[in-house]
Amino acid sequence: MASRSVSPVLVGRERERAALLAAHGDAAREATVVLVGGEAGMGKTRLVREFASGLGASARTVAGGCTDLGTDGPPFGAFVTALRRLVRAMGVPVAAGLLPGGGRRGLARLLPELGEDDGDPDRDLGRARLFEEALLLLEGSAADRPLVVALEDLHWADRSTGELLSFLAQNLSGPGLLLVGTYRPDEIVATHPLRPLVARGENVRRIALTGLDRDAVAQQVAALLGHDPGEPRVERIFRRSEGNPLFVEALVAAGDAPARSLRDLLLTDVERLPEPSRRVVHAAAVAASPVAHGLLAALVGMDDLEFEDALRPLVRRRLLEVVDGGYAFRRDLIREAVHDGLLPGERVRLHRRCAEAISADRRLVPADRAPVEIAVHWYAAGEDARAAEAAWQAAESARRAYAHAERHRMLDRVLRLWDRLPDLPDRIGADRLTVMEMTAEACLNAGELDAGIAVATAALGESPDPERAAALLVTRAAMRDRDGQDPLPDLLEAARSLPAAPASAVRGRVLAELATSQRNHRRLAAARASAEEALEIGRRTRDRVVQAKALVTLAALAAANADLPAATDLFGQAGAAARDAGADDTRLLVAITESDALEAAGEHARAAQVARQGMALADGLGLARTRGTLLAPNLSESLLSLGDWPAAGEVNRDALGLAPPPLYQAYLRIIQATVDLRRGDVGQAERAAEQARAALRGNNRGEESCLEPDLLDCRLAQVKQDAGAVAAVIDHVLSDHDLLVSPRYGWPLLLAAAQSLSDHRQAEGLIERLIAWSTKLTATGRLQQAYKVTFEAETGQEGIDAWPRAIAAWRDLEQPYALAETLLRAARAALSAQDRGQAAVLLTEAASIATDLGAGPLRTEIEKLAKRSRVLVDAPVPQHATPAGLTNRELEVLELLTAGLSNRQIGEHLFISAKTAGVHVSNILAKLTVSTRLEAAAWAHRTHLFDEK
Repeated sequence: MASRSVSPVLVGRERERAALLAAHGDAAREATVVLVGGEAGMGKTRLVREFASGLGASARTVAGGCTDLGTDGPPFGAFVTALRRLVRAMGVPVAAGLLPGGGRRGLARLLPELGEDDGDPDRDLGRARLFEEALLLLEGSAADRPLVVALEDLHWADRSTGELLSFLAQNLSGPGLLLVGTYRPDEIVATHPLRPLVARGENVRRIALTGLDRDAVAQQVAALLGHDPGEPRVERIFRRSEGNPLFVEALVAAGDAPARSLRDLLLTDVERLPEPSRRVVHAAAVAASPVAHGLLAALVGMDDLEFEDALRPLVRRRLLEVVDGGYAFRRDLIREAVHDGLLPGERVRLHRRCAEAISADRRLVPADRAPVEIAVHWYAAGEDARAAEAAWQAAESARRAYAHAERHRMLDRVLRLWDRLPDLPDRIGADRLTVMEMTAEACLNAGELDAGIAVATAALGESPDPERAAALLVTRAAMRDRDGQDPLPDLLEAARSLPAAPASAVRGRVLAELATSQRNHRRLAAARASAEEALEIGRRTRDRVVQAKALVTLAALAAANADLPAATDLFGQAGAAARDAGADDTRLLVAITESDALEAAGEHARAAQVARQGMALADGLGLARTRGTLLAPNLSESLLSLGDWPAAGEVNRDALGLAPPPLYQAYLRIIQATVDLRRGDVGQAERAAEQARAALRGNNRGEESCLEPDLLDCRLAQVKQDAGAVAAVIDHVLSDHDLLVSPRYGWPLLLAAAQSLSDHRQAEGLIERLIAWSTKLTATGRLQQAYKVTFEAETGQEGIDAWPRAIAAWRDLEQPYALAETLLRAARAALSAQDRGQAAVLLTEAASIATDLGAGPLRTEIEKLAKRSRVLVDAPVPQHATPAGLTNRELEVLELLTAGLSNRQIGEHLFISAKTAGVHVSNILAKLTVSTRLEAAAWAHRTHLFDEK
């Protein structure tokens, strides 16, 4: 009996298959991502395919794979194929119905079957929207029927594919979806786009395929031969193949042939082919896999019958498999062996023919692959001029698909070929400076900051005209800001390079950005001047985006001066301008800045409301998981001030689970560390603080980016009663920073230090320094005035009569923790004045607040003082636990659910997304042990939970 080229059974993979089945079971409850790793030939693809086929009709399965062009491959290559198959399986109307605007603002750029996209790419939000829509399509499809998405050969992933996969791994949450990827671990180098997921992806399961053991090899050999091979032969094959299934197949096929390299053995079947079939397989090895029937026919130049006769042996021997009307190598390692065995001249000739064929008829490859494949083949053929032209076109295709890293790579190729091609400007219709400007923009969007700063600097050396130089400086400033450097010098230089008259749109855009940076650096007068000029230019040029950004800065400055009515009006104008311009990113900027300004002014409830509205806007734009997370720190900080620590913790957990940018992760962790400190979990607070410090130690956003972590360090030392550490922090602050530019953090730092050092005689000199600084530090608005009067009371500057004013200030702000802390300090002062009755009143209220908040350390400190001074404190009644363990937010949702509101209506009422409302409803049902909304409402009526309301 002749041996088979492929084993008819999958052997030795029972454990791995069971792991996939377990992941599929878990995916029924929550989306799951699995990466299957193994060196070439280990059977990754076969394992996944047999697992998927075993699911039968119980799940929909779609697959896609990265092309063997690697990082030069088409952007989002594996996802485009898989999503296209999913849309076709669902039907275009059903798929489009899952996406905002039918997908025309995002996913249609990858999937033309969704309809014509909505025009020029959205520079600010386009990529985020595309990622969100891919997620919505996958989750929406899985909600209807369990879905398995297989992404093969991720070791060849382009940067955009890796970033989209990382985004999905972090953000997929709905039930029914299993995403499985395969890769070769030895090809995942430090700079590979898959590296973060493989190395430390927290939401990813990993399955490692290693060599088969001896028994499994014996089973495979027997299945290939159709009879018992005998122990000696199994031993030889096992030893030489090291358990690699592909090498086992090759060694069985070679029979008793002389020993050769394993790679040569893979070519045994190829060498036995007739000459026409070898021509076909050589062409297939050069073309990107899978290769369409028409393209392969064009490459070999045979008539139809001759071509079909040449193909049959390849398909029969399983060298090539039929895939979507084309052909792909059954094993990538065989393709690589065939490609490496070609003569240099053969490879050049075949690459040239590929480029010519696709250029002549782009229908020979999928539309998304044509630009980049033409560019790759001309480059490999050594045709510099055509390669540069094709790279230019591929860069534009990448721009429209929001594939920023791929656009950068193609533009960089154009620049590298520039000096060899004197006529290139005429060929592409752009000069060198234009290409450099585009390259810098691509680097900014791709996050390739070092390369972008370098190319922007080189472009400035080309002596551009003032407007182009200013635009380059703004781009470089943005990259420096993201890289933790100070953007202000570049923005100042950009403004200086442009004449004030006549007013130009470019100057308006520069000044709007400059005003923002100056405000971050607390150069408030300069920021106002820049914003006012930008606003005037924006009105003259009718640039509503410039107007909106300038108005945001002016509004924030008004809020900083405690002129809240003016600030509210200006923020309203900014929002209207952004809406008129259709500038969604600027609309979100308004919400971010307004909520932050209100919080800084002590308007905590209003700040929380604005932040929630901004998050609802982000959700409505399809950006809840991206831009929406930028509002989370603002909401969390306001909830912290209001004393709603459970809600603040919930916001922090939800936002951190969505992997926001590092800077915003740092803000969230600082807030969470403060909550942990006040609850008494010092260890957890220290861990959160450590995670936040690295991103906030630079001064690229002014002194505040340094003072905020310093304040947290001071509070950590204060809770641990380490006066020496407090003294060290405050000495560093007073010596190395300028508190005068940031009263927002200056006053809390002065007060925390005074509270910790007031009882330490050796700190008298430092207390005097604190008092000296306090006389120079402005106190604008109710919140800063509250800190100021409390500091004066703490340092004894106003005598005991200052404490009632401090208590009244915090009571007016509705900031319970600060109020309780001040009541405790006032009680100490009353005891020093022998007023035990007043001390008892103050301590009783402080104890009640501390108990309600769950502020364990503060409550302990109150009890110690009362016991030490023998003051009787009326025991406060502890706050009752909420029914069934429901959180305050879940009680709000349950009340609205009981009133008959849908998830969407609940979300609108509470300024949260419908999806978040649905999560709360699911949690409520689980805690009440009921299965329907009606049963939950009946439980609320039965327990009279909301009768008073």
